[in-house]
Amino acid sequence: GEGWINGGFFVLNIQALEYIEGDHTIWERDPVERLAHAGQMVGFKHYGFWSCMDTLKEKEYLEGLWQSGKAPWKMW
Repeated sequence: GEGWINGGFFVLNIQALEYIEGDHTIWERDPVERLAHAGQMVGFKHYGFWSCMDTLKEKEYLEGLWQSGKAPWKMW
Protein backbone atom coordinates (compact mmCIF):
# COMPACT_ATOMS: atom_id res chain seq x y z
CA GLY A 1 0.00 0.00 0.00
CA GLU A 2 0.84 3.65 -0.08
CA GLY A 3 2.20 5.48 2.92
CA TRP A 4 5.33 6.20 4.88
CA ILE A 5 7.26 4.10 7.38
CA ASN A 6 10.08 4.77 9.79
CA GLY A 7 13.04 3.01 8.23
CA GLY A 8 14.83 3.05 11.55
CA PHE A 9 17.95 4.88 10.45
CA PHE A 10 19.36 7.58 12.69
CA VAL A 11 22.30 9.93 12.29
CA LEU A 12 23.19 11.26 15.71
CA ASN A 13 25.20 13.99 17.28
CA ILE A 14 27.26 12.40 20.05
CA GLN A 15 25.26 14.45 22.59
CA ALA A 16 22.13 12.45 21.72
CA LEU A 17 23.67 9.50 23.56
CA GLU A 18 23.19 11.44 26.79
CA TYR A 19 19.46 10.68 26.45
CA ILE A 20 20.17 6.96 27.00
CA GLU A 21 19.96 6.24 30.71
CA GLY A 22 21.17 2.64 30.71
CA ASP A 23 21.23 -0.76 29.06
CA HIS A 24 17.47 -1.20 29.39
CA THR A 25 16.55 2.08 27.71
CA ILE A 26 14.27 1.58 24.71
CA TRP A 27 15.63 4.01 22.13
CA GLU A 28 12.33 4.55 20.30
CA ARG A 29 10.54 5.44 23.51
CA ASP A 30 12.06 7.82 26.01
CA PRO A 31 15.18 9.12 24.20
CA VAL A 32 13.49 9.69 20.84
CA GLU A 33 10.42 11.24 22.46
CA ARG A 34 12.58 13.56 24.56
CA LEU A 35 14.69 14.55 21.54
CA ALA A 36 11.52 15.28 19.56
CA HIS A 37 10.03 17.39 22.35
CA ALA A 38 13.32 19.30 22.54
CA GLY A 39 13.08 20.07 18.81
CA GLN A 40 16.23 18.05 18.13
CA MET A 41 14.88 15.68 15.46
CA VAL A 42 14.46 16.04 11.73
CA GLY A 43 12.97 13.52 9.32
CA PHE A 44 13.62 13.08 5.63
CA LYS A 45 11.35 11.40 3.11
CA HIS A 46 13.06 8.95 0.77
CA TYR A 47 11.29 8.79 -2.57
CA GLY A 48 13.43 6.01 -4.00
CA PHE A 49 13.08 2.25 -3.83
CA TRP A 50 12.64 0.58 -0.48
CA SER A 51 11.70 -2.95 0.45
CA CYS A 52 11.88 -4.94 3.63
CA MET A 53 13.62 -8.31 3.67
CA ASP A 54 12.12 -10.05 6.66
CA THR A 55 11.02 -13.30 5.05
CA LEU A 56 12.45 -15.87 2.64
CA LYS A 57 9.85 -14.78 0.06
CA GLU A 58 11.06 -11.16 0.26
CA LYS A 59 14.69 -12.28 0.03
CA GLU A 60 13.94 -14.33 -3.07
CA TYR A 61 12.06 -11.39 -4.62
CA LEU A 62 15.00 -9.03 -4.07
CA GLU A 63 17.51 -11.60 -5.32
CA GLY A 64 15.36 -12.03 -8.43
CA LEU A 65 15.48 -8.30 -9.10
CA TRP A 66 19.26 -8.34 -8.70
CA GLN A 67 19.80 -11.37 -10.91
CA SER A 68 17.53 -9.99 -13.65
CA GLY A 69 19.45 -6.72 -13.75
CA LYS A 70 16.34 -4.81 -12.64
CA ALA A 71 17.41 -3.93 -9.10
CA PRO A 72 16.26 -0.31 -8.64
CA TRP A 73 18.84 0.30 -5.90
CA LYS A 74 21.79 -0.54 -8.19
CA MET A 75 23.25 2.78 -9.24
CA TRP A 76 26.37 1.61 -11.09
